[in-house]
Amino acid sequence: MEGLLSIIIPSYNEGLLIDNTANVVVDIMTEHKIPYEILFVDDGSKDDTWNRIQEASKKHEHVRGVHFSRNFGKESAITAGLTYAKGDCCVVMDCDLQHPPIKIVEMYKLWQEGYEVVEAVKEDRGEESGIHRFMANTFYKIISKLTNIDMMNASDFKLLDRKVMLVLLNMKEKNSFFRALSSWVGFKTTQIPFRVAEREAGESKWSTKSLIKYAILNTDC
Repeated sequence: MEGLLSIIIPSYNEGLLIDNTANVVVDIMTEHKIPYEILFVDDGSKDDTWNRIQEASKKHEHVRGVHFSRNFGKESAITAGLTYAKGDCCVVMDCDLQHPPIKIVEMYKLWQEGYEVVEAVKEDRGEESGIHRFMANTFYKIISKLTNIDMMNASDFKLLDRKVMLVLLNMKEKNSFFRALSSWVGFKTTQIPFRVAEREAGESKWSTKSLIKYAILNTDC
């Protein structure tokens, strides 16, 4: 089975990264002859992210962009990506290349074998401060208990079949948590391991403060 792959890349203040990320992903998809589109979602960036996305779309015919009028958050950016994606399946990945793009090839092959959800699971969490690691582990322990799904090494880096994308969009969750919902909905699922790479440039958007705020919003009962 061969089908169009949509690669959804939420981007907030990633102007330094857009061009390189586009080049890397385009080269890998071209080398492995995977039909694809890249959909950058600019989440109301304050830098030149949107201009860089527009430049990348002029340079690469398979690159498109969605532009938010203000910052709505990563979950909203992912939802927008799922809405505008044209693919028979999609991969959601971070713009900073900490999600290794070469793993997309393995995901796509597993989708061709019939898997509808392919989850990339962290072998390690990369370079993090002790307090950030503690807060992350605490958050995912709570989420794992609430959902009865092991979220300790989960990530947003995953492939979804078109039918899974439609189910998530039809749920119309107000405060969605993508990495949990995409596991919770079921479907034929498998996992692959990956190592978190170093950021190519810029700073992580996940400070300890933002993680605490996110945890409160997504564990509100």
